[in-house]
Amino acid sequence: MKDEFALMIRNSVRDLFEAFLGMEVIPGPTVSKKDADPYRPPDTEVTAIINFSGGLQGGVHLASPKHTAMELTSAFSGEQYKELFGEAGDGFGELNNIIAGGLQTQLSKRFGEINLTPPTLIAGTDYKMQYKTNFNSIKQYFKCGIGPFYVEFFFYMDGFKP
Repeated sequence: MKDEFALMIRNSVRDLFEAFLGMEVIPGPTVSKKDADPYRPPDTEVTAIINFSGGLQGGVHLASPKHTAMELTSAFSGEQYKELFGEAGDGFGELNNIIAGGLQTQLSKRFGEINLTPPTLIAGTDYKMQYKTNFNSIKQYFKCGIGPFYVEFFFYMDGFKP
């Protein structure tokens, strides 16, 4: 199932890059959380968060260095930004919304109706996030001409073994 979820992430990211960014994206490694390890949220400069509820509990993180987030947002909107918050922050959140929507469509076929929250953006290095420690996690790393990033699908499912 880990490979199936990773493929869903890759498909959603590929669709985003083809439809809205017009650039190539190259998948890198896939990393899943070991069953015995507690879940830890991303520790990156910028993270856009979309949470899932309904048929599946969890969500999607789009995580990157600040320069990658700024450049992806600029490529998406056609605007240049000096700050990541405001319109630029909304743009980075919307990129994750498109990715999460792609996952939602694919996952809903198996798990039923899945609801999405509006995007939340966290930027900087002086913060802490807390999630349930029993979430599973699949991170798919990517690179593009702008820089590196990853998408993490985190979820709770009885009996899932990475």
